[in-house]
Parts: sequence; C-alpha cells; structure tokens
Amino acid sequence: MPRFDVSSIGLCDVDLLGRPITHIPPEGKLELINQIRMTVAGTAGATAMDCGILGVSVQGVFTVGKDDLGDYICSKLTGFGVDCSLIKRTDKAQTSASILPIPKSGGRPALHVTGASAIFNVDESEYDAVLDAKIIHVGGTGLLQSFDGEPTVRLLKKAKELGRTTTFDLIGASAKTFALVEPCLPYIDYFIPSIEEAGEMSGLTDPKAIAQFYKDRGVKNAVLTMGGDGVYVSPETGEDFTLPAYDIEVIDTTGCGDSFSAGIIVGLIKGWDLYQSARFASAVAAKVAMGLGSDGKLVSFEDTIHTMNTLKTK
Repeated sequence: MPRFDVSSIGLCDVDLLGRPITHIPPEGKLELINQIRMTVAGTAGATAMDCGILGVSVQGVFTVGKDDLGDYICSKLTGFGVDCSLIKRTDKAQTSASILPIPKSGGRPALHVTGASAIFNVDESEYDAVLDAKIIHVGGTGLLQSFDGEPTVRLLKKAKELGRTTTFDLIGASAKTFALVEPCLPYIDYFIPSIEEAGEMSGLTDPKAIAQFYKDRGVKNAVLTMGGDGVYVSPETGEDFTLPAYDIEVIDTTGCGDSFSAGIIVGLIKGWDLYQSARFASAVAAKVAMGLGSDGKLVSFEDTIHTMNTLKTK
C-alpha cells in the first residue's frame, strides 16, 4: 500500500502578487494598491499545497534554491501538511519565482524566473520514494528543461507499471510543447490542461475535437478547463459532458488550473466518479478565484463541499 495519497512532481515557485494594477507608475513615483501577497505556486507546488489544504496526504517532489524563497516554500508547505522530505535544495540557481500584477479583471500577466525548476529531475534510483503514492501528479511540462521529454515519459511509464493513477498538467504550452507531451499521453489517466493550452498543441478549437485528439493518442480521460465557460470532460467510458463555472466575483485567476487538478485528485481519492470529481474541482477553483494567489479563499474540504452544494453556477 503506498504511503501517500498523492505525489506532486515538477514545477514549484513563489508568486508575489499585487492587485489591482491599472498601470505601472513612472520611475520614482509611488502608486497605492489594495493588496500584496506571496504564495506557493506552480503546476506541482500549488497542486500539492491545495491537496494539503483539502486534507489528503501529499508529498512534494521539486527543486528549489538554497535561498529565502526556498525556505518560504518548505515552511509554508509543511504548515499545510505537505511532506517536504523529497524537495531538493540547490545552490546552482535561485528558487523559481513570478511577479504577477493582477488587473481588476482578475487576469494573470506574469514575469517569471525559471530558476531551480530548470534543473529539476528525478533519477531512476529515486522512483521507489517518488512513486510511493496512489496518485502521481506531474505538473509543469514546458518549463522543466531537465525533466521534460524522455525523463517524464520514463517516470510516468514506471508509475503505470506500479499500478498508480496518473494525472498531468502543463504550463505555457505552444505547438512546440506537443513534442514533449505526445510521448507521455499513453501513460496519462487524467489529462487536465486548459482549453487554450490543449488547443495550441492540437491546432484545434472545438472542445470535443480537442478531447478526442488526446484520447486518440492514449489519454484515458481528457478534462479541459475553460475558465468562465466551465469545464469539458471526455471520460474513458460514457458520454462527454460539460459543467458550468460557478457564478462568483473573480479576484484573481492565478492557480485556478492547479487547484482544479487538486480537486480532481481529491475526488479520485474519495472514490467519486469523474462527474462528481469535476463538480468538486470546479468549486475548488472557484474558491481560489475568490481571493489573491494560488490558494485564494480555499480553507478546507468541508468548506469547499459547502460551496459546491450552495453556490450558484452561471
């Protein structure tokens, strides 16, 4: 029996966010804003954090710098119940980080330093520990220069050989990213990109066609997040379905996709079907969008269940 519910592997960084940003003031000038916040982020880091908040056992597997930002990540994740024993520290690069000037619309323009995530990798000698979880989540393909491609394929393949369930998300996808992603697809049980990223890689625009594109290449379940338009789900068996987004005031969309992945993972751990898992994941993402940063207003499993059952959809 695996030790953890989830092993979250890949990109972890620190986000420094401010809102609302209407413009950048001229040099030497001061502009007052309402809020500045620092959070753990990244397609693996934020998912690990949100899984911890939602009460499942999770270990983080990423590389951070031997710096203040790396200390912050380890301290914050530990506080959320994430096991940090497999987080590597390096003095060869700073911890990955982003500055996000969030406008009133809640969008997320970003200035990013790849940093230590560029040298993140998992050696085969580490597989026993890294894959010691029921669900293996890989997040960050596209910004993990040393891990992208064949190393990711090997790890996912080994995960499936061990009978693990695999989930997968990426970041900053383009047509070029597909060369890294395609060999992974036969080993992915739940493919959870945004519709924009999935469309960029496939060259398609229709959600049904996009989902089928990835399923034809080996993905078992395609789950496409569509922001304010909800989610499109093409399950391994049964009919495709869509779910509307929750009707909320959007403060910040940073981390919504990462938190949605966490919601799907928690649903799978609870033994729910994909419809119920996607409903819950949508509620998780809504809680995150209600606040600033990749955890936003997410506080607990019970509170999220309440949101799922009471908040109106669009």
